[in-house]
Amino acid sequence: MTARSKISALISTALLLLVAARAGVAQEASGALFAASDGKGHISLLWFPPPSKWPAGGWKLSDSTGQVLVPKISMGDAAALQALSVEDADAIRKLPDVLVKPDAGAKNRQLINIIGLRAFSEPSYARALGLSWALDNVASGNRSYKVEGLDNAGKPTGVQLVSSAVDSAQPTALSPAPSGVQAKVDERGVALSWEAPAENRQLPVIAYAIERDGGGQSAAPVTAKPVIPGLKWDPTIPLVLDRNAPPNEILTYRVFSVDAFGRHSVGTSIRIFYPDFHALEPPQPVTAAGGVGKIVVSWPAQQKPNLAGYIVERAFLHAGPYEALAAQALPPGTSQYEDATVRGGTTYYYRVRSVNSRGDLGNPSSAAAAHSQNSGTLPKVEGLTVDAGQTRVRLTWKPVDLPVAGYFVERRALTGAAGVENWVRLNPHVTPEPLYDDYLGLSSDMKLEYRVLAVGFDNAEGPPSAAVQVVLADRSLPDAPSITGSSGANGKTVLDFAPADQKAAQFLVLRSGRADDLGVVIGDPLPGSARQFTDLYVSAGQNYWYRLVTVDKNGNRSDPTPPVAVRVGSPQLAAPPAPTAQFAGTPYPHVVLQFQAPPDGLTLIVERQIQTGTAPSGWIRIAGPMSSPTATDNAVPLGSVGYRISYVASDGKVGPASTVVTVTNPGK
Repeated sequence: MTARSKISALISTALLLLVAARAGVAQEASGALFAASDGKGHISLLWFPPPSKWPAGGWKLSDSTGQVLVPKISMGDAAALQALSVEDADAIRKLPDVLVKPDAGAKNRQLINIIGLRAFSEPSYARALGLSWALDNVASGNRSYKVEGLDNAGKPTGVQLVSSAVDSAQPTALSPAPSGVQAKVDERGVALSWEAPAENRQLPVIAYAIERDGGGQSAAPVTAKPVIPGLKWDPTIPLVLDRNAPPNEILTYRVFSVDAFGRHSVGTSIRIFYPDFHALEPPQPVTAAGGVGKIVVSWPAQQKPNLAGYIVERAFLHAGPYEALAAQALPPGTSQYEDATVRGGTTYYYRVRSVNSRGDLGNPSSAAAAHSQNSGTLPKVEGLTVDAGQTRVRLTWKPVDLPVAGYFVERRALTGAAGVENWVRLNPHVTPEPLYDDYLGLSSDMKLEYRVLAVGFDNAEGPPSAAVQVVLADRSLPDAPSITGSSGANGKTVLDFAPADQKAAQFLVLRSGRADDLGVVIGDPLPGSARQFTDLYVSAGQNYWYRLVTVDKNGNRSDPTPPVAVRVGSPQLAAPPAPTAQFAGTPYPHVVLQFQAPPDGLTLIVERQIQTGTAPSGWIRIAGPMSSPTATDNAVPLGSVGYRISYVASDGKVGPASTVVTVTNPGK
């Protein structure tokens, strides 16, 4: 046997072992007999004996009517062996001595499976084995068929195999078409899968045949031999991979079930487009080179039948997202693309995809990175303005016309007529917006200059703007003044004080009713030249606490002085003007007195004295303390009566009396 024949035999043996799994029903203890009719009087029979019961004398064939159709069907019939190769004929002649041995071991069962399964793929081999027979001109009607094993003497061994009933006038139904056929495409080819059929013990599906047409070709088998997947399988796992599918074509696949007699079922079709994956392979390597205002992307041009062109994509990050730079694909002979829509100094990532004649996009190439330079000189920043606050200086300016990464802000101090410090850059990273806050804290009494310059994406710097000056007012706190003296005499508070230095522009006076209370500012601020303060809005007998605060010309305030306590004494009281008095006898005797209202902070009392006789009586208070400018005496004694008024301080002190006015009550 040649090496090629040995390889072919090994392949056939492997296929037959797979068939054994599908035809395992025939290898049960009772064996199996299959029958099929073509509907024209022709009956095909195929059978398998059970393991270890292979008859030495062949088989007797009869039908269900009891008629013996063939008395003896022997293995190795001379006429049947002529259709086989010399090797197969010699092997079959030696098989009877091997098969009739009562050996049920694994090797014997495997041998029987292989021998029997060759009958499925080779009818002539089955006939030479004595395992098949064909009947012609069979009368119509349902009949079953039976084979009986014979020993060497021609007597029955007891092994019987019976088929299902078939009618020679009615064709036996074909196996159902495969269901759930699916096709998937990838770089390897077209992968086909389908569902396992339902079990059919009368005439099982042994294998599957696959055809393909399309791409200018007529229907042709995809595989040289039927596909034998086994008894059960996962329908999502491909059973056939067509590696020779013509690319860039719409293909139609048909899958047929094949029964034990090699009959094909109706085919199940599926139609797909198989792209040219080689045409969609990305060009490699892709490179990118930056220039002034542009980046040039390059790749090796490829010549492929179904390549329609290239799409160049760009992103700001290596991981994307990427966007196509042109709506139409570049011609297939293109090997370079110039991107002039870039910003100087920005890093861009590029990749290239192939496009086939249907417009399908292939996988992207590896990304290449590059950055370009600015195409022109950056302009000078204009419109710089400053706004000085308490703790920061805010700078604003007009944005430049060109796209830039941001701005640098610089500052220097002007320390005198000849003292100018170097410019200091305030922001280590560019500021993208035309605004910057320079936080100085409580810095004061300084003169500063600021300027701004634009920075490109390639780190190039434009010329600085015109410098703008800002003067920071003195924010240092003045020292507190000193209270040098205090007095509460005569119903008022008088404070004497002295400033601590020449920075005082004003003084604030704080008053409270407790030592631990800071109090509130009273009155208007005192000028910086003031050295004394008088508080008239106090009450005699009350205690007050006073503090002073210095305010400089910039509005900075010193800390308050320690509190000074002042007790307000009674004011100096003057004699009020004399009142007027008028007697009235009706409707009853009374006197109406009128006088000036007392000054702020004072009240008054009204007193009466009987002046009839040689010794006037003492003064009796008849009204007050009061602030009203009138009083009425409703119990006027007879005779001459004198009246006077006096001021009363808030602490109860009574001042000198006014001039006495006299009225007379004549009586009835």
